[in-house]
Amino acid sequence: MNILKLNIWLMLVANLVLAAMAADSTMAEVTKKSDRAEEKNTRFLTGNKTSTKAIDLITLPNQKNLIDSSLKSQIAQRDLAKFCQDYPYNSQCAGISPSNNNPPGVETIPVPAPPPTSETETNDRNSSGQKTGWAIAPEISTLGFGGNIIRKITPAFNARVGVNAFGVGINLNESQFDYDGDLNLFNVSSIIDVHPFKSSGFRISAGLIFSNNNIQGTADVSEQVADEIGNVGIFGQTIDIRDFIDIQGLVTLDADVDITNSVSPYLGIGGGNPVGEGKGLGFWWNAGVVFGGSPDVTVTPNIPNSVPEEFRSEVQEAANTLIESEEQDIEDDLDFLSVYPVLSLGISYQF
Repeated sequence: MNILKLNIWLMLVANLVLAAMAADSTMAEVTKKSDRAEEKNTRFLTGNKTSTKAIDLITLPNQKNLIDSSLKSQIAQRDLAKFCQDYPYNSQCAGISPSNNNPPGVETIPVPAPPPTSETETNDRNSSGQKTGWAIAPEISTLGFGGNIIRKITPAFNARVGVNAFGVGINLNESQFDYDGDLNLFNVSSIIDVHPFKSSGFRISAGLIFSNNNIQGTADVSEQVADEIGNVGIFGQTIDIRDFIDIQGLVTLDADVDITNSVSPYLGIGGGNPVGEGKGLGFWWNAGVVFGGSPDVTVTPNIPNSVPEEFRSEVQEAANTLIESEEQDIEDDLDFLSVYPVLSLGISYQF
């Protein structure tokens, strides 16, 4: 009986001990959880380092955005610092001092600042280099006074357009009559220049000349006409016309000579390249020919109204007889101009 009581007491004591131990364990777990919650709230409120535990990121989603923004900012600053360290003179690195902290194993090579360019050096490069490729060339030519505008197409090819004009009084005595007249020259040229040698200004030129070159002259042939008429019958009498009227100004001949065709080919050579590399002021010359064709001559007799009607028909007939071969004679005498020589001298300037 005593042994049974003793066992019962031992079982009660054991149960009390186990219950006390369980109570202590439960209380310690509750205290630990309470401490963790309090520490987490304290860190969030005081701005200490943000927890990166999954449970905390789920509980406080705004902290994840703060972490992402902070990381991006740090990465951007690090990348810009590295970029400016390698390229310190880039415009994006103004005001940023390159960091001396290089990544392990990476050696930074200093980039020297570009040397300042003086205004004198810039002008020297402009004066020795290629200019605009446009030039003008005033000249004196057998086509008249004028000038050309030259444009560089390639290093070996230039194109130019020129205008030349001239007028002067002349005496034309290429036939049996003497003509007092005017020589009129007007030419527009469109030419291509080929420079076969790079180191030389020598050129071969070809193109077209648009011309209005002519001679207009007048010859007094009154004495020749009177000699051709001789004696005439008037009022039943035979008289010498020179005894009846003043033959001065009885007949004049107007000659119109077109020296060249309106459009003619040109072929020539020359020297000087006005649009050469670095060329400014220069000298140039040309020698060539215009294939203008044979001159075209028109001769027209003029009889003034002062000539009496009684003699007018005889005067007209005598004048026609005189000019029958006059046009052909003048054309034959001026046929050498069918290949019209062109010589010119001038200066050039490239802008």
